[in-house]
Amino acid sequence: MSFVNEHHAIIKTINFKILFWMVSGLLYLIVQNVESAENSFKLTQHNVEISGFAFVPKKLEVKPGDTITWVNKDIVPHNIVESIDQSVISPDLATGETYTFVVKKPMVYHCGLHPSMKGKLSLTLVP
Repeated sequence: MSFVNEHHAIIKTINFKILFWMVSGLLYLIVQNVESAENSFKLTQHNVEISGFAFVPKKLEVKPGDTITWVNKDIVPHNIVESIDQSVISPDLATGETYTFVVKKPMVYHCGLHPSMKGKLSLTLVP
C-alpha cells in the first residue's frame, strides 16, 4: 500500500471514529431530552380539602389531564361551581364524600351553596 493510500485509510478511520462519537453523543442527548419530557408530562393527582368553609389549598398549579379530588371534611354539604359560566362541576357533597375532576383548562370556582368559598386552578406551562 502506498503512502497516499495509507494516509487516506487513516483519515477514513479517524473520520469514522469522530462520526461514531458524534452520533453516540447525539443519541445520548436525545434520550435525556425524551426522559425529561416524559417527566414533564406526568399527570398528577391533587387533593383539595373542604374544611372550615374553605378550599384547602385555595390555589393549585395544574396541568391539563391532572385530576383534582375534593374531599368534604366540613360538617355541612358543599359543591363545586365554575365561577365564570356558573356551570355546576360537582353534586352536593355530604361530609366525607369526594368528587374527582379531570382538568382541561384553568378554572376559578366557588361553592354554589356558600359563594364566599373560592378556589382557583392555574395551568402550569409545560416545557
